[in-house]
Amino acid sequence: MPASMSGALVQLIAPLKADAFFDTVFEQTHLHAPCPDRDRFKALISLDSIDRILAEDLLRDGDLSMARAEPRLPDTAWLREDGLVDRGEVVRLYQQGATLILPQLQARHRPLADLCRELEAEFSCPVQTNIYLTPPNAQGFQTHYDNHDVLVMQVEGSKRWRLYDAPVGTPYRGERFTPGRFAQTEPRDELVLNPGDVLYVPRGLMHDAVNEGADEASLHITTGLLAKTWADFLLEAVSEAALRTPELRRALPPGFARGAVSSGVFAKTFAEALEAVGRNADIDAVLGLFTDTAISSRPADTRGALTFGPITPQTRLKRRPLIALELVDDGDHVALVAPGGALTFDAPAEAGLERLLKGETIALTDFSALGEAKARDVLERLIAYGAAERA
Repeated sequence: MPASMSGALVQLIAPLKADAFFDTVFEQTHLHAPCPDRDRFKALISLDSIDRILAEDLLRDGDLSMARAEPRLPDTAWLREDGLVDRGEVVRLYQQGATLILPQLQARHRPLADLCRELEAEFSCPVQTNIYLTPPNAQGFQTHYDNHDVLVMQVEGSKRWRLYDAPVGTPYRGERFTPGRFAQTEPRDELVLNPGDVLYVPRGLMHDAVNEGADEASLHITTGLLAKTWADFLLEAVSEAALRTPELRRALPPGFARGAVSSGVFAKTFAEALEAVGRNADIDAVLGLFTDTAISSRPADTRGALTFGPITPQTRLKRRPLIALELVDDGDHVALVAPGGALTFDAPAEAGLERLLKGETIALTDFSALGEAKARDVLERLIAYGAAERA
């Protein structure tokens, strides 16, 4: 269980504490966290900003989509033949009860990007946002489940949510919902999200949501938590152990496909293989790989890099907030694992980089052992790849 935290998650689920959330709620049940501050999410997104995005941004297929529970919309009904979003058609479909969706808006909207970075630091997984604008008296989707956990933040208007059971438990990321596969049950809970409220819904939990307001649109942010699973970890551990376990690399028995080998032989060999994995898997190496991937797979935050200006003896840098960093010793070199990839430096840079990771400010003098040119290169690369900013 993660240690206690005081960042975005705690603010979203208050008054529940983070430890209690991970012990009793996470991947187990839903959580409704009402909040009296009805304006607290308006700095992240607003109806006016969505109106501006539609009117001013050049939107292509994938930048915007729409959904309506009944009658359902034809695929790409909001697109022109050239793949661009048809702004007028979007408005017409919205007027006719369709929900407007802006997927992964954090990629081009800074307030949402900062929210995702903070949640990524707390959950150790990629976080994305989808924005849903539903017109009055409308429903975007029929009852369904998602294959990732979500935190829903109601920004404007209100929405009635109905929560059912979880027929498949905890689905895989690739296990998409199939309409008609499960019989409709009675809701286990029903609630209304008002502006400022938060709803956590674990993956696999059936749900639907309706804007019952006669005059007001409903706007909410859904943050998706794209977590790795123990199955992912086990698969990587098996692959890693196979490098040192010859029997795992042997071919399956000849003739197995025509029934020449009994299932009992497979069961015995499978059990022996699992035992061999347990003996030979390098858990620290696999954990290191997952940690490096969790950090480096995120995009670099380069805001301010182009306008930073030249490095001088007076320049002081500090670690950019909300950015995960890890320092790895590699003999003659040291690697700083950062969003966007690993930055490799000569070994004498390690002491200065350690100070940066501890939250101290650094300057050219912290890398004097490298010589002036290489010291300057260190600072420039830290700025270029978003690991540091002006102190």
